[in-house]
Amino acid sequence: MAKSTDLKTIFNTTFFHTKTIPYHQGEYFMATGFINKVKGFILDPTQTLILHRNESLGDSLRYFITFFVIYGVVTGIIVGLLVGMNTVGGVGAAEAGLGAIGIGGLAALGILGMIMVFIVFIIVFGIIALFIGGIMLHICVFIAGGRKGLTTTIRALIYSLTPNLLFGWIPLIGFLAGFWSLALGILAIKELHEISTTRAFIAVFLPAILIAIVSFFVLAALVTATTFTSLY
Repeated sequence: MAKSTDLKTIFNTTFFHTKTIPYHQGEYFMATGFINKVKGFILDPTQTLILHRNESLGDSLRYFITFFVIYGVVTGIIVGLLVGMNTVGGVGAAEAGLGAIGIGGLAALGILGMIMVFIVFIIVFGIIALFIGGIMLHICVFIAGGRKGLTTTIRALIYSLTPNLLFGWIPLIGFLAGFWSLALGILAIKELHEISTTRAFIAVFLPAILIAIVSFFVLAALVTATTFTSLY
C-alpha cells in the first residue's frame, strides 16, 4: 500500500503538482510538472520564463525529451500511415496478389514498419538538431550581447519549441505554431539572457538576415557575370 502511495505521489509531482525548491542564493522558483509547464509557456510565457530562469539544463532536457517523444510518436504515426499507404511495403503490396492472410499480414507489417522508422528518425534527429541549433543560436546570442552561457541558450530554445511541439503536427495550425515559437524564442532569449527585446530579436533573426545578405550578393554576382558574358 505504501509503495502504491509513493508511486502515485511521484506521478502527481511529475505531471501535475508544483513545488517550491530553494536555491543556494536564497532565491526560490516554482518547479512545475510537465503539464503545468506546457500550460505556463502557452498561457503565461513571461512569468513562466521568470520562474524557470534558474532551472538546470537537465530538468529542461527532461521536459524536452518527454515532449519530443510524444510529438515524435504522434507525427511518426501520421507520416508513417501516409507514406505506408502509398508504398509497395504497405497497401501496395496487398494489391500485388498474395494470399488473403499473407496480404493482410504483409500490409500491416509494412505500415507498422514505416511508423516505427519515422518515430525513431524524428526523435533522434530532433535531439541532435536541438544541440546543433542551440550552438548556432548561441553564437548569434553572443554577438547580440547575451553572456549567460550556452546552456541558457539551449534552455531558451527548448522553451520556445513548446507551441511547435504542441501544435506542429496539425496542418495549417502547425505552420502558425512555428511563428508562435519564434515569438516565444525572442521572449525566452530576452528573459533568460537578460537583454533587451531588440537584442533578442537580432539574435533570433540574425541567421536569417545573414543568409539573406549572402544570397543577395551571390545573386548579384550571378547577374553581373551573366550580363558580362552576354556582352562578350
